[in-house]
Amino acid sequence: MRIVKIAVFGLSVIGLQTTVFARLNFFGVIPDLVLVSVIAFAVVSQKTPANLFSASLAFVQDCLSFGLYLNTIIKVVINNIVAGVKDGYVGDEYALTAGLVAVFTPAYLLIEGAVYYFFLAKQLSPGYFIFKMFIATIYNLMLVPLIFPLVSEINRE
Repeated sequence: MRIVKIAVFGLSVIGLQTTVFARLNFFGVIPDLVLVSVIAFAVVSQKTPANLFSASLAFVQDCLSFGLYLNTIIKVVINNIVAGVKDGYVGDEYALTAGLVAVFTPAYLLIEGAVYYFFLAKQLSPGYFIFKMFIATIYNLMLVPLIFPLVSEINRE
């Protein structure tokens, strides 16, 4: 039954990300529900199920957007880093999730921006890029109180 809950949760995350959250933009910045879900699932689950969850969710997100499979690669790497950090962490999992979302959102956007700038020759405005990192981090931190209890309940079985 747990696998069904995880699949339904993953599909609902993708559905919300592509339909509802795409309309919640602030100067072109939207929250990344998939990134928050991947980090929360990596914190509360074991490494192998979290890897499968992050790879499948990011792959579907890449198939539905112009991601060049960058989402899949970066989110699986983030998942493995979170799993390594979680093993040595003694404390509240909710605080760990919020802290890792605050760290990995700007890191993810920096890597994505660097790939777009250096490999695809897309021009980026530094001021807007910093603004985008700040707003995206705030958006993602606002999603942590909504996502973390759901992921914890799904993983409880």
